[in-house]
Amino acid sequence: MEITPEIRSILLESIEQTSESFFITDTEGTILYVNPAFEALTGYKAAELVGQKPSMLRSGEHPPEFYREMWEVPKSGRRWTGRVMNRRKDGALYNEEIRIFPIKGTDGAIKYFLTLRHDITKETELESQLIQSQKMESLGMLAGQIAHDFNNLLTIIIGSMELVSEDLQPGTVGAKLATEILRSSKEHAGMIKQLMSFTRKQDSIQLPLNPAAPLGELKILLEGLLGKSMKIEYDLAADIVTVKADPEQLKQAVMNIVINARDAMSGLGKLKISMRNSGPEELPPSLPRARYALIEIADSGPGIPPEILPRIFEPFFTTKPKGKGTGLGLSTVYGSIAQARGFIFASNRPEGGALFRIYLPEHRA
Repeated sequence: MEITPEIRSILLESIEQTSESFFITDTEGTILYVNPAFEALTGYKAAELVGQKPSMLRSGEHPPEFYREMWEVPKSGRRWTGRVMNRRKDGALYNEEIRIFPIKGTDGAIKYFLTLRHDITKETELESQLIQSQKMESLGMLAGQIAHDFNNLLTIIIGSMELVSEDLQPGTVGAKLATEILRSSKEHAGMIKQLMSFTRKQDSIQLPLNPAAPLGELKILLEGLLGKSMKIEYDLAADIVTVKADPEQLKQAVMNIVINARDAMSGLGKLKISMRNSGPEELPPSLPRARYALIEIADSGPGIPPEILPRIFEPFFTTKPKGKGTGLGLSTVYGSIAQARGFIFASNRPEGGALFRIYLPEHRA
Protein backbone atom coordinates (compact mmCIF):
# COMPACT_ATOMS: atom_id res chain seq x y z
CA MET A 1 0.00 0.00 0.00
CA GLU A 2 1.40 3.33 -1.06
CA ILE A 3 1.31 6.06 1.57
CA THR A 4 0.42 9.41 0.05
CA PRO A 5 2.01 12.66 1.32
CA GLU A 6 -1.33 13.57 2.92
CA ILE A 7 -1.53 10.28 4.86
CA ARG A 8 2.13 10.66 5.82
CA SER A 9 1.38 14.11 7.21
CA ILE A 10 -1.60 12.76 9.18
CA LEU A 11 0.50 9.95 10.60
CA LEU A 12 3.21 12.38 11.71
CA GLU A 13 0.62 14.65 13.35
CA SER A 14 -0.91 11.66 15.14
CA ILE A 15 2.50 10.66 16.48
CA GLU A 16 3.07 14.18 17.76
CA GLN A 17 -0.37 14.36 19.42
CA THR A 18 -0.67 10.89 20.96
CA SER A 19 -0.50 10.56 24.76
CA GLU A 20 1.46 7.30 24.42
CA SER A 21 5.16 8.05 24.76
CA PHE A 22 7.75 6.42 22.52
CA PHE A 23 11.12 6.88 20.89
CA ILE A 24 13.11 5.39 17.99
CA THR A 25 16.73 4.27 18.17
CA ASP A 26 19.20 2.85 15.72
CA THR A 27 20.66 -0.63 16.14
CA GLU A 28 23.32 0.72 18.51
CA GLY A 29 20.65 2.13 20.84
CA THR A 30 21.23 5.79 19.99
CA ILE A 31 18.01 7.82 20.22
CA LEU A 32 16.97 9.28 16.86
CA TYR A 33 13.48 10.58 17.67
CA VAL A 34 11.23 11.13 20.71
CA ASN A 35 7.63 12.30 20.65
CA PRO A 36 6.29 15.12 22.91
CA ALA A 37 4.61 12.62 25.25
CA PHE A 38 8.00 11.10 26.01
CA GLU A 39 9.40 14.56 26.78
CA ALA A 40 6.53 15.14 29.22
CA LEU A 41 7.06 11.74 30.87
CA THR A 42 10.80 12.06 31.44
CA GLY A 43 11.17 15.82 31.90
CA TYR A 44 13.88 15.95 29.20
CA LYS A 45 13.58 17.99 26.02
CA ALA A 46 14.04 16.28 22.65
CA ALA A 47 17.35 18.12 22.15
CA GLU A 48 18.66 16.56 25.39
CA LEU A 49 17.60 13.04 24.37
CA VAL A 50 18.42 12.75 20.67
CA GLY A 51 21.92 11.35 20.23
CA GLN A 52 21.93 9.87 23.73
CA LYS A 53 21.35 6.28 24.91
CA PRO A 54 18.21 5.25 26.84
CA SER A 55 20.54 4.18 29.66
CA MET A 56 20.53 7.82 30.82
CA LEU A 57 17.09 7.07 32.28
CA ARG A 58 18.17 4.04 34.28
CA SER A 59 17.25 4.03 37.95
CA GLY A 60 19.80 1.45 39.06
CA GLU A 61 16.99 -0.64 40.52
CA HIS A 62 17.53 -3.52 38.05
CA PRO A 63 20.56 -5.82 37.70
CA PRO A 64 22.79 -5.60 34.58
CA GLU A 65 21.41 -8.87 33.18
CA PHE A 66 17.92 -7.35 33.13
CA TYR A 67 19.06 -4.56 30.77
CA ARG A 68 21.12 -7.02 28.76
CA GLU A 69 18.03 -9.14 28.03
CA MET A 70 16.01 -6.01 27.22
CA TRP A 71 18.24 -5.36 24.19
CA GLU A 72 19.28 -8.87 23.22
CA VAL A 73 15.66 -9.96 22.65
CA PRO A 74 14.73 -7.23 20.10
CA LYS A 75 18.15 -7.56 18.45
CA SER A 76 17.25 -11.18 17.73
CA GLY A 77 14.11 -10.00 15.91
CA ARG A 78 11.63 -10.60 18.75
CA ARG A 79 9.49 -8.15 20.72
CA TRP A 80 10.47 -7.46 24.34
CA THR A 81 7.83 -6.54 26.94
CA GLY A 82 8.38 -5.79 30.58
CA ARG A 83 8.03 -3.42 33.51
CA VAL A 84 10.89 -1.06 34.26
CA MET A 85 11.60 1.49 36.96
CA ASN A 86 13.29 4.55 35.49
CA ARG A 87 14.35 7.97 36.70
CA ARG A 88 13.07 11.34 35.47
CA LYS A 89 15.24 14.37 34.94
CA ASP A 90 14.27 15.72 38.38
CA GLY A 91 15.44 12.46 39.99
CA ALA A 92 11.95 11.07 40.72
CA LEU A 93 11.48 7.36 40.09
CA TYR A 94 8.57 6.11 38.01
CA ASN A 95 7.33 2.74 36.76
CA GLU A 96 6.50 2.08 33.16
CA GLU A 97 5.48 -0.77 30.93
CA ILE A 98 7.80 -1.00 27.92
CA ARG A 99 7.44 -2.72 24.57
CA ILE A 100 10.42 -2.76 22.19
CA PHE A 101 9.83 -3.66 18.53
CA PRO A 102 12.53 -4.35 15.93
CA ILE A 103 11.90 -2.45 12.67
CA LYS A 104 13.24 -4.12 9.52
CA GLY A 105 14.23 -2.52 6.24
CA THR A 106 13.33 -3.69 2.73
CA ASP A 107 16.27 -6.09 2.78
CA GLY A 108 14.89 -7.83 5.89
CA ALA A 109 17.66 -6.62 8.18
CA ILE A 110 16.85 -4.82 11.44
CA LYS A 111 17.38 -1.07 10.98
CA TYR A 112 15.70 0.54 14.00
CA PHE A 113 14.00 -0.17 17.33
CA LEU A 114 10.66 1.36 18.30
CA THR A 115 10.11 1.59 22.07
CA LEU A 116 6.59 2.26 23.37
CA ARG A 117 6.35 3.35 27.01
CA HIS A 118 3.31 3.58 29.27
CA ASP A 119 3.52 5.19 32.72
CA ILE A 120 2.07 2.75 35.27
CA THR A 121 3.30 4.43 38.46
CA LYS A 122 -0.20 4.92 39.89
CA GLU A 123 -1.27 1.40 38.94
CA THR A 124 1.84 -0.03 40.64
CA GLU A 125 1.12 1.95 43.82
CA LEU A 126 -2.45 0.66 43.86
CA GLU A 127 -1.25 -2.93 43.38
CA SER A 128 1.21 -2.52 46.25
CA GLN A 129 -1.48 -1.10 48.53
CA LEU A 130 -3.86 -3.93 47.61
CA ILE A 131 -1.23 -6.59 48.33
CA GLN A 132 -0.40 -4.94 51.67
CA SER A 133 -4.10 -4.72 52.55
CA GLN A 134 -4.61 -8.42 51.77
CA LYS A 135 -1.51 -9.26 53.80
CA MET A 136 -2.81 -7.29 56.79
CA GLU A 137 -6.20 -8.99 56.49
CA SER A 138 -4.58 -12.44 56.51
CA LEU A 139 -2.39 -11.53 59.47
CA GLY A 140 -5.45 -10.16 61.24
CA MET A 141 -7.36 -13.41 60.82
CA LEU A 142 -4.40 -15.44 62.10
CA ALA A 143 -3.70 -13.10 65.00
CA GLY A 144 -7.40 -13.05 65.90
CA GLN A 145 -7.58 -16.82 66.24
CA ILE A 146 -4.39 -16.93 68.30
CA ALA A 147 -5.60 -14.07 70.50
CA HIS A 148 -8.95 -15.80 71.08
CA ASP A 149 -7.30 -19.06 72.19
CA PHE A 150 -4.78 -17.29 74.43
CA ASN A 151 -7.51 -15.17 75.97
CA ASN A 152 -9.40 -18.31 77.00
CA LEU A 153 -6.25 -19.83 78.53
CA LEU A 154 -5.35 -16.66 80.43
CA THR A 155 -8.88 -16.36 81.78
CA ILE A 156 -8.57 -19.84 83.28
CA ILE A 157 -5.09 -19.10 84.68
CA ILE A 158 -6.11 -15.77 86.25
CA GLY A 159 -9.31 -17.17 87.71
CA SER A 160 -7.55 -20.22 89.14
CA MET A 161 -4.71 -18.20 90.67
CA GLU A 162 -7.16 -15.78 92.30
CA LEU A 163 -8.89 -18.75 93.97
CA VAL A 164 -5.56 -20.27 95.02
CA SER A 165 -4.39 -16.95 96.46
CA GLU A 166 -7.32 -16.85 98.86
CA ASP A 167 -5.99 -20.01 100.62
CA LEU A 168 -2.38 -18.84 100.86
CA GLN A 169 -0.89 -17.04 103.82
CA PRO A 170 0.33 -13.53 102.92
CA GLY A 171 4.10 -13.24 102.84
CA THR A 172 4.76 -16.90 102.15
CA VAL A 173 6.72 -18.12 99.14
CA GLY A 174 3.54 -19.58 97.65
CA ALA A 175 1.68 -16.28 98.02
CA LYS A 176 4.53 -14.36 96.40
CA LEU A 177 4.66 -16.80 93.47
CA ALA A 178 0.88 -16.60 93.03
CA THR A 179 1.06 -12.79 93.02
CA GLU A 180 3.80 -12.85 90.40
CA ILE A 181 1.84 -15.31 88.21
CA LEU A 182 -1.25 -13.10 88.47
CA ARG A 183 0.73 -9.97 87.63
CA SER A 184 2.35 -11.58 84.57
CA SER A 185 -0.94 -13.12 83.40
CA LYS A 186 -2.81 -9.82 83.63
CA GLU A 187 0.01 -8.03 81.81
CA HIS A 188 -0.18 -10.51 78.95
CA ALA A 189 -3.98 -10.30 79.01
CA GLY A 190 -3.53 -6.59 78.25
CA MET A 191 -1.41 -7.50 75.22
CA ILE A 192 -4.09 -9.91 74.06
CA LYS A 193 -6.67 -7.14 74.47
CA GLN A 194 -4.63 -4.96 72.11
CA LEU A 195 -4.29 -7.80 69.63
CA MET A 196 -8.04 -8.48 69.70
CA SER A 197 -8.61 -4.79 69.02
CA PHE A 198 -6.38 -5.08 65.93
CA THR A 199 -8.41 -8.05 64.68
CA ARG A 200 -11.80 -6.44 65.41
CA LYS A 201 -12.76 -9.23 67.79
CA GLN A 202 -13.37 -6.75 70.60
CA ASP A 203 -16.49 -4.60 70.71
CA SER A 204 -16.04 -0.85 70.49
CA ILE A 205 -18.50 1.99 70.91
CA GLN A 206 -18.72 3.81 67.59
CA LEU A 207 -20.31 7.23 68.05
CA PRO A 208 -20.93 10.20 65.74
CA LEU A 209 -18.46 12.85 66.88
CA ASN A 210 -16.24 15.74 65.94
CA PRO A 211 -12.76 14.14 66.05
CA ALA A 212 -11.27 17.43 67.26
CA ALA A 213 -12.99 16.88 70.63
CA PRO A 214 -11.14 13.72 71.77
CA LEU A 215 -7.88 15.12 70.38
CA GLY A 216 -8.38 18.30 72.39
CA GLU A 217 -8.77 16.21 75.55
CA LEU A 218 -5.34 14.69 74.93
CA LYS A 219 -3.33 17.93 75.01
CA ILE A 220 -2.29 17.85 78.67
CA LEU A 221 -1.62 14.11 78.61
CA LEU A 222 0.52 14.30 75.46
CA GLU A 223 2.56 17.18 76.84
CA GLY A 224 3.25 15.04 79.90
CA LEU A 225 4.28 12.09 77.73
CA LEU A 226 6.69 14.18 75.66
CA GLY A 227 8.27 16.09 78.52
CA LYS A 228 9.73 19.60 78.54
CA SER A 229 12.56 18.78 76.13
CA MET A 230 10.15 18.20 73.24
CA LYS A 231 7.86 20.71 71.59
CA ILE A 232 4.33 19.88 70.44
CA GLU A 233 2.27 22.05 68.11
CA TYR A 234 -1.44 21.80 67.33
CA ASP A 235 -3.33 22.98 64.26
CA LEU A 236 -6.89 21.74 64.69
CA ALA A 237 -9.42 23.32 62.35
CA ALA A 238 -12.76 24.20 63.95
CA ASP A 239 -15.16 23.13 61.21
CA ILE A 240 -14.42 19.39 60.95
CA VAL A 241 -16.85 16.90 59.42
CA THR A 242 -18.64 14.49 61.73
CA VAL A 243 -17.18 10.99 61.80
CA LYS A 244 -18.27 7.76 63.48
CA ALA A 245 -15.59 6.37 65.76
CA ASP A 246 -14.84 5.16 69.26
CA PRO A 247 -13.46 8.28 71.00
CA GLU A 248 -11.32 6.25 73.40
CA GLN A 249 -9.83 4.16 70.59
CA LEU A 250 -9.14 7.32 68.60
CA LYS A 251 -7.30 8.87 71.55
CA GLN A 252 -5.35 5.66 72.10
CA ALA A 253 -4.38 5.52 68.41
CA VAL A 254 -3.00 9.07 68.50
CA MET A 255 -1.18 8.37 71.78
CA ASN A 256 0.49 5.26 70.34
CA ILE A 257 1.75 7.21 67.32
CA VAL A 258 3.00 10.04 69.56
CA ILE A 259 4.83 7.57 71.85
CA ASN A 260 6.52 5.99 68.83
CA ALA A 261 7.54 9.45 67.61
CA ARG A 262 8.92 10.33 71.05
CA ASP A 263 11.03 7.17 71.08
CA ALA A 264 12.25 7.77 67.51
CA MET A 265 13.34 11.31 68.41
CA SER A 266 15.07 10.10 71.59
CA GLY A 267 13.26 12.71 73.65
CA LEU A 268 14.47 15.71 71.59
CA GLY A 269 12.52 17.20 68.72
CA LYS A 270 9.25 18.67 67.57
CA LEU A 271 5.86 17.10 66.98
CA LYS A 272 2.92 18.60 65.10
CA ILE A 273 -0.67 17.34 65.23
CA SER A 274 -3.02 18.90 62.69
CA MET A 275 -6.56 18.25 61.56
CA ARG A 276 -8.56 19.48 58.61
CA ASN A 277 -11.15 18.33 56.11
CA SER A 278 -9.86 16.51 53.06
CA GLY A 279 -11.82 16.71 49.81
CA PRO A 280 -12.07 13.98 47.15
CA GLU A 281 -9.57 15.71 44.87
CA GLU A 282 -6.61 15.30 47.27
CA LEU A 283 -7.13 11.70 48.42
CA PRO A 284 -4.76 8.77 47.78
CA PRO A 285 -5.92 6.79 44.72
CA SER A 286 -6.91 3.75 46.80
CA LEU A 287 -9.51 5.61 48.92
CA PRO A 288 -13.23 5.81 48.02
CA ARG A 289 -14.13 9.31 46.86
CA ALA A 290 -15.74 11.09 49.82
CA ARG A 291 -15.09 13.78 52.42
CA TYR A 292 -12.77 12.83 55.25
CA ALA A 293 -11.46 14.27 58.48
CA LEU A 294 -7.69 14.15 58.02
CA ILE A 295 -5.47 13.85 61.09
CA GLU A 296 -1.75 14.36 60.45
CA ILE A 297 0.97 13.59 63.00
CA ALA A 298 4.43 14.71 61.92
CA ASP A 299 7.69 14.45 63.83
CA SER A 300 11.21 15.77 63.30
CA GLY A 301 12.91 12.43 63.92
CA PRO A 302 15.08 10.34 61.59
CA GLY A 303 12.09 8.95 59.67
CA ILE A 304 11.19 5.34 58.94
CA PRO A 305 13.73 3.20 57.01
CA PRO A 306 12.20 2.42 53.57
CA GLU A 307 12.83 -1.32 53.97
CA ILE A 308 10.59 -1.56 57.07
CA LEU A 309 7.97 1.02 56.09
CA PRO A 310 5.59 -1.57 54.52
CA ARG A 311 5.69 -3.69 57.72
CA ILE A 312 5.15 -1.18 60.53
CA PHE A 313 1.45 -2.05 61.03
CA GLU A 314 2.07 -5.79 61.27
CA PRO A 315 1.35 -7.28 64.72
CA PHE A 316 4.49 -8.14 66.74
CA PHE A 317 6.78 -6.34 64.28
CA THR A 318 9.11 -4.00 66.16
CA THR A 319 12.56 -2.50 65.69
CA LYS A 320 12.97 -1.82 69.39
CA PRO A 321 15.43 -3.89 71.48
CA LYS A 322 14.17 -7.04 73.15
CA GLY A 323 12.03 -6.19 76.17
CA LYS A 324 11.43 -2.59 75.00
CA GLY A 325 8.38 -3.13 72.81
CA THR A 326 5.67 -5.68 72.02
CA GLY A 327 5.17 -4.73 68.37
CA LEU A 328 1.44 -4.22 69.01
CA GLY A 329 1.29 -0.42 69.23
CA LEU A 330 0.87 0.43 65.54
CA SER A 331 -1.08 -2.74 64.75
CA THR A 332 -3.59 -1.64 67.41
CA VAL A 333 -3.71 1.78 65.75
CA TYR A 334 -4.40 0.12 62.40
CA GLY A 335 -7.22 -1.97 63.89
CA SER A 336 -8.83 1.01 65.65
CA ILE A 337 -8.84 3.14 62.52
CA ALA A 338 -10.19 0.21 60.46
CA GLN A 339 -13.08 -0.21 62.92
CA ALA A 340 -14.00 3.42 62.26
CA ARG A 341 -13.99 2.58 58.52
CA GLY A 342 -10.96 4.81 58.19
CA PHE A 343 -7.53 4.51 56.60
CA ILE A 344 -4.03 5.17 57.88
CA PHE A 345 -0.83 5.75 55.90
CA ALA A 346 2.77 6.27 57.01
CA SER A 347 5.49 7.98 54.99
CA ASN A 348 8.67 9.99 55.34
CA ARG A 349 8.61 13.75 54.95
CA PRO A 350 10.98 15.33 52.38
CA GLU A 351 12.31 17.65 55.07
CA GLY A 352 12.92 14.74 57.43
CA GLY A 353 10.87 12.86 59.99
CA ALA A 354 7.87 10.55 59.79
CA LEU A 355 4.32 11.50 58.84
CA PHE A 356 1.18 9.56 59.74
CA ARG A 357 -2.08 10.41 57.97
CA ILE A 358 -5.41 9.16 59.34
CA TYR A 359 -8.47 9.50 57.07
CA LEU A 360 -11.86 9.16 58.81
CA PRO A 361 -14.87 9.24 56.43
CA GLU A 362 -17.64 11.74 56.99
CA HIS A 363 -20.65 10.26 58.78
CA ARG A 364 -24.10 11.32 57.61
CA ALA A 365 -26.92 10.44 59.98
